[in-house]
Amino acid sequence: MTIREQIELLRAHGAEFVVVGGQAGVLRRVIEFSHDLDVLIRATRENAERMRAAVRGITGIETDVETLLEREFQQYISPADGTEIDVHLKLVEIPSYEAATASTSLVDYLGIPTPCLELTALYASKRMDRPRDALHRRAIEDRLREMLAAGEIEADEIVLACCLDAAIARVVGVAGRLPALAAATAQPLLQVRLVALGDPDLMTRLAANGRLDGAARALIDLDAATRGKVVAVPARLAALLSRLPLHLPAEGHRVGPPRSR
Repeated sequence: MTIREQIELLRAHGAEFVVVGGQAGVLRRVIEFSHDLDVLIRATRENAERMRAAVRGITGIETDVETLLEREFQQYISPADGTEIDVHLKLVEIPSYEAATASTSLVDYLGIPTPCLELTALYASKRMDRPRDALHRRAIEDRLREMLAAGEIEADEIVLACCLDAAIARVVGVAGRLPALAAATAQPLLQVRLVALGDPDLMTRLAANGRLDGAARALIDLDAATRGKVVAVPARLAALLSRLPLHLPAEGHRVGPPRSR
C-alpha cells in the first residue's frame, strides 16, 4: 500500500492527523512508491477509534484505543507487504496535535489536500541524537535557502534560525534585520549562526543579548583564531548546529511569502 493509499484510508475513516515530513518533495523522496507514513494524531477516544480502524485497514494489525492514547510513539508494519505507519502523540518541540496544527498547512499530496507540518516545524521536530534526523535537517536547511534566495518566502526569525549563512545574509532584506535579531533573539540556532558570520557589530549586539544561549556565549568568549576553528570549518559548525534546538512560538509558525507581496 502506497502513502497515497494510506492517506485515502485515513481520510475515509475520518481520522484527525497531521503528516510528519510531508512537505512534499523537501527530502526528495519518491513518495509514490514509499510504504512509510508518519502521522501525529489528535488524542481523543473518538479519534483513537478511527485510527484503530485505519491501522487495521493499512497493516492488518489490531491495536487498541488505550495504546493509541497512551503510547507516545507506535509503529505498525504489515507482515504481508511491509507497509508501515508510524503514529505519534507528540514530537520534539511539538507537544500535541493542537500544537502541530498551529504549524501545519494543507499540501497537495499526490492530488490529495493533506495537513502537513511546515518545514520549520518539521525541522524543530527532528531528534538531535539521530544521524538520520541530522541529514533531514540539512535537507530542510537547503530547501529553505533555495526559497529565500528565490524571494519566495519571508526571512523571519524562525526561518533564519534554520538556514542563515553568509550567502543568505546577502539576500535582499536580510542584512538589515540581523542587528535587531542579534540583540533580541532567544533562538540558540540563530545566535550561533550569527556568530559564524564573523561580523564584529553582530557579536557585540549578541554579547549584550540578555537571552544569549550558553553555546553562543562560549563561542563569543573564544579568541578569534580558536572561534574560527569551529565556525569557519563547515563540518564542525554543522556538528554544533545539529545539537541545538529550534523553539517554535506558542502560536506556531508557518512559512509565509515576503511582506511586500
